[in-house]
Amino acid sequence: MQAVTPRGQGRRGILGGSVLIAVGAPFLLQALGLPNASAYLFLALGLAFGAAWFVGTRQYVYLVPAASLIMFGLGLVIPAWFNLSSDLAAPIFLGALAIGFFLVFVVDPHRPAPLVPAILLALVALLTLYGRGDILPGWFQPMFVPLLFIALGVYLLIERRTT
Repeated sequence: MQAVTPRGQGRRGILGGSVLIAVGAPFLLQALGLPNASAYLFLALGLAFGAAWFVGTRQYVYLVPAASLIMFGLGLVIPAWFNLSSDLAAPIFLGALAIGFFLVFVVDPHRPAPLVPAILLALVALLTLYGRGDILPGWFQPMFVPLLFIALGVYLLIERRTT
């Protein structure tokens, strides 16, 4: 008779194995000549965290990187997939990230922190789409997304565990 294990305890190494696959796959795609293959690294890493969240114990610390990295990757590759104007690249990227953070809130509405970057990113995406991306000073624009990611990472490190 086979013992029944609680959800998430039957498999080990999901995140470690998934991350190794995620790192290797884009480099393999690059070697095979796929254009912009390095952008798929973010998508693949997000899928690795997503697999760890889905198959594992549904830890919030996996959900946030899953959604943010998947949408980061999609934000990079969508313009190329649809051969869109370079003017749309920034709003699509920022909008994709906003959607990702909003989806984190939808999945776990007891933690509203992801709404802050979702709203900020959506606002900047819309302003950029309508030619008002200059609301952020030019020197700050390249730091906007990295600082949001760093702030959310710090939040994940210091947040008290609720479950």
